[in-house]
Amino acid sequence: MAERVILNDCCEDWIIEWGPFYDKGMGFSCPECGTAWRAEGEARFRRVDDEQIFRRRDRRAGVGAFPYLGSEDGIEPLTERCCAKILLSQGARMEPGDFTCPVCRTEWRVASARLHGLRLPTFSKRGLHEPLTLQQGRTRTFLVGVSHYSPPRE
Repeated sequence: MAERVILNDCCEDWIIEWGPFYDKGMGFSCPECGTAWRAEGEARFRRVDDEQIFRRRDRRAGVGAFPYLGSEDGIEPLTERCCAKILLSQGARMEPGDFTCPVCRTEWRVASARLHGLRLPTFSKRGLHEPLTLQQGRTRTFLVGVSHYSPPRE
């Protein structure tokens, strides 16, 4: 399996929207998961527990720009933020077939599978060792490999 840096969606969402308002050296926590961060200035943010540094970047496509946090050491997640945002918000309603992310141009295959007695959407792309699906978490939905999916408890 490819090595990757994991960045919680909630932290990335918070930092992209509110990070520019923190002064250099100022500490803060993600209001959703409580992860501690420190503003390093110049659109840089350090995760306190492991000292991992992320920098705000923009992915340009067409005439638009999509903001994301990139790991400063260059090890990126297996799914780009633009793709994750689209799949999380629209994936459950997408028709089966091919889908290309309008931002990074990643090609996805949308399908469905029966997991734990439930019919769930699945998302495959080149380089993933298994399809992803939508997992309902405590506070939000996130993407997981189908082998890691667990049914809702309620």
